[in-house]
Amino acid sequence: MNIEKFIARRKVLGYSQSELARGICTQATISKFENGGKMISTKILTQLCQRLNLSLSDIFPGPVDHDSKMFEKLARAEFDLITMEYDEALGILDGLSLEEMGNDDTKMEYLFIKGYLLALNNQPSDAAFCFDQILDGYDETHQTIYSQLAYVGLGLSFEQQEKFDRAEFYFAKMPARLKTITTNDVETTWKSLTMLFYTGDYYSKRGETATGTMLLESLVDLSAAQHVTFYVARAKFRLAQNYSRQGADGQQIQDAVDEAYVFAKFNGNQKLIARINEYRLKN
Repeated sequence: MNIEKFIARRKVLGYSQSELARGICTQATISKFENGGKMISTKILTQLCQRLNLSLSDIFPGPVDHDSKMFEKLARAEFDLITMEYDEALGILDGLSLEEMGNDDTKMEYLFIKGYLLALNNQPSDAAFCFDQILDGYDETHQTIYSQLAYVGLGLSFEQQEKFDRAEFYFAKMPARLKTITTNDVETTWKSLTMLFYTGDYYSKRGETATGTMLLESLVDLSAAQHVTFYVARAKFRLAQNYSRQGADGQQIQDAVDEAYVFAKFNGNQKLIARINEYRLKN
């Protein structure tokens, strides 16, 4: 494993360990990796390499595990899902094949991302099939976070169809499901944030503003605690709209909009930036 190349690229690009870790993992994780060769998860290593414009093959001297290459692409697709670049994410998934994946976690990662993308693109039947493969195939005992994601994804699918009674059935169970998650690594945090965001967004759009606000503020708190920024922009923008409906102080609303813009710019979420600019013009 060529850790020296990783370190050299970080220094050439001017990243401190803390700066490189921001929004991905802790500084201590990178320190242990660089100083002692302590291996980190494929997904975290993939994100760090993407920030350094390296590939996993640059780090590993021999052939890279096939699923590792898959996960590198899936990490990019999941980030595109978060930043609303749905077409780009689907394009990445179109180049992958479930049959070529050897690890069940890799398969469920693929199905979770594809299911959400299909739901958001108004293809509920295809989305439901993705979630069913998780729930009734790869995780029949519902022991992984992918089952929890699948249930929220089913709620999202029904929401897109405006079948709100069915959507409510799945979204209402989300807080209890979150309590079953026992790990707090960055990878799991991302997925917990996904569930919090779509559930909070659902209740906000349905006019249950207090519930939506509570969930989205929990998302912001969790993001701060785990130093993960990717959902904060979208949460803050929805919170600004909630605060407005709740008759909050104008400064609180403006602060939320400004913070949403800063985080959207930091994460390169161009679609959200456009929505924020449109909102500012109208308000």
